[in-house]
Amino acid sequence: MHRYTLYDNLPPLNSLRAFEAAGRHLSFTKAAVELGVTQGAVSYQIRQLETRLGVKLFERRIRQVALTVEGERLLAVTRRAFLDLSGEIGALTAPRDDGTLTVAVSTYVTTRWLSRHLNEFLRDQPETKLNLRHSVNAPDFEVGNVDFVIWWGKAPWPGFQARLLLQMPMIPVCSPALLEGADPLREPSDLGRHVLLHDLQNVDLWPAWLEKAGVPEDAVGPGQTISDPNVRIQAAIDGQGVVLADDLVGDERASGKLVAPFDIALDGYGYYLMWRRDKPDRSVSLAFAEWLAGLRP
Repeated sequence: MHRYTLYDNLPPLNSLRAFEAAGRHLSFTKAAVELGVTQGAVSYQIRQLETRLGVKLFERRIRQVALTVEGERLLAVTRRAFLDLSGEIGALTAPRDDGTLTVAVSTYVTTRWLSRHLNEFLRDQPETKLNLRHSVNAPDFEVGNVDFVIWWGKAPWPGFQARLLLQMPMIPVCSPALLEGADPLREPSDLGRHVLLHDLQNVDLWPAWLEKAGVPEDAVGPGQTISDPNVRIQAAIDGQGVVLADDLVGDERASGKLVAPFDIALDGYGYYLMWRRDKPDRSVSLAFAEWLAGLRP
């Protein structure tokens, strides 16, 4: 007689690996290259996963794919599980006195700001082994022996030390296509005829902005919630709605892919370097904190 276990409803690991890679790249081809398999093998694993779950995870389009709402949900939890597992295994197998510095930071911040500067730090600190743990979830210093978290929001955070790195007011941005057409976006009240793209973890952002702009919250629709900030920005570029974004989308605004229809901004937000108050000081940690505090967007 079969006895139910906690893992009975989990799909095979290979199908989850294929899904996570394809969802992260939004490309079956790039996922196949990363995993060292054929594109057909990735497609097969994802079809098997969709069949097992009974939901559609991707919208197949010409030469590209997009995650469905169900795919977004599964990608967030799958990435978190893989990252937590990878971080904990790394912490178990690497000695803590070997100069390793573990920093939890989102892919959004890494790709748009931090990555372009890291060579400078590693050149000046050749003994340091930098371990970046990418996550869109709230800081967790227990998983993977994290030394620092680079986190967006408003200080203070009880129990943590925090140092402001970048002031980042939030302002609505969208595709220039939304400024024209049948429902042109010209005044804040026009948002009632457009989709608002929401952050899963900061659900108060749009209500706070609408209040500042004098737009009743019940005058707009429920919008769409997208957990990954990179995906939210891409959705706005594709004309799917309006997103609240910070200055890290400067390249997209400079190129004209995104425009700011209004100059009303939410102030008081920024990126902070956070660490636990009870974390012992290490020379490598102090060096990284000082270097990071000197960077600019």
